[in-house]
Amino acid sequence: MGLLAQRLDEMHVRVTAPGGDLSGELRGRDQVHISFAAGRYQWLSEQYVEQQLAAVGRLLWAARMKAYHAAVSDALQMSVDRDEPPVSQQDVDYYAARDALVARGACADSSVHIEVRGMRSWTVAIAPGSLRRFREGEFTVRVQEAATALIRDQFAQIRSLKDQIYG
Repeated sequence: MGLLAQRLDEMHVRVTAPGGDLSGELRGRDQVHISFAAGRYQWLSEQYVEQQLAAVGRLLWAARMKAYHAAVSDALQMSVDRDEPPVSQQDVDYYAARDALVARGACADSSVHIEVRGMRSWTVAIAPGSLRRFREGEFTVRVQEAATALIRDQFAQIRSLKDQIYG
């Protein structure tokens, strides 16, 4: 395994949503863990948790990209803090298409759906009554399942896009 692959596999970032009711962690490339502040789960509404999960998604992605660029910098032994600027029309086309990608993930019972456009615009939908139907641990497993599916969908679409544009 190369140095960069090792760094990406060892990546670990943690964020907390504004208000502190919900935190998220990303370990490795696609292992997401969500947790609620102690004693808060039973008092929250689906709409509020949807907004908090979307905020955690945005924050995790930003933290992931910072950690990714640090790993690339370490592997290349040079400072890398953003994507390379486009140098060809293929690059311009790739960045535009990547920014328009819509990735989706859902848990097996469809109680949690996550969607993101261009890894910037996050939408989370929780089936009505889910927070009361599931205990906290059961619910967080569903969120983690949906988040992992979303990340894998995003990566699969990126691979396909690179094949399509770069051959």
